[in-house]
Amino acid sequence: MFSNLNKKIINSKIKLSPFPHIVIRNFFPKNELDKLNKILPDYNDIDKKKIIFQSTSETKKTVMPDSKLFKNMLKKKIFKQANSVLKKIKPIVLLKFKNEIFKSVNSEFLNSKIRYNMNFAVMKKGYLKSPHLDRRDHLISGIFYPISDVNKGGNLQMYKTRKETNNFDVFPSKNNLKMVKNYRINKNFCVFFLNVPGAYHAVSKYIGNRDRKYFYI
Repeated sequence: MFSNLNKKIINSKIKLSPFPHIVIRNFFPKNELDKLNKILPDYNDIDKKKIIFQSTSETKKTVMPDSKLFKNMLKKKIFKQANSVLKKIKPIVLLKFKNEIFKSVNSEFLNSKIRYNMNFAVMKKGYLKSPHLDRRDHLISGIFYPISDVNKGGNLQMYKTRKETNNFDVFPSKNNLKMVKNYRINKNFCVFFLNVPGAYHAVSKYIGNRDRKYFYI
């Protein structure tokens, strides 16, 4: 599986607008994906007392790697394998974005150690996320969706500011942004993007009846 993913990343095309990113469809081999989806918990299987909610709507549950649930999931062979493979592709992803990293990152930080981190999340019908920026200590963000209803909203949207600015609010007014990309999320969809200032992204309202599950890398 590792060599398969490496080739897909290497052969992908970097899109520079509105910020550097790559999109890979059919990310995991089908056999491994089917095994993974069989063991991933549904929204209602996850105890709300043991996870993180990132909005008052409680339409998404995030399972952090230091949680008991995550550690139990790692006991499953396919989940452990998926986590290991996602960690192994880190240098390939960094190499893919090498030129854009040199253009965007201050020279004093170029030799900083980049650590791998991953959490697992499940969102249900009604989830949405307004345009926002990820944490500034993230160099590259990756989102891998092993399962999702197709054509049921929940599009990954990418924005740019309407005017040039050096001030980037974490949650800006939508009036100050222009949507540039609007990706429909299918099963086995993956995106990596360089977390430059102004890398605004959002998720439109998800109306699928099937829980959407994803890894944030």
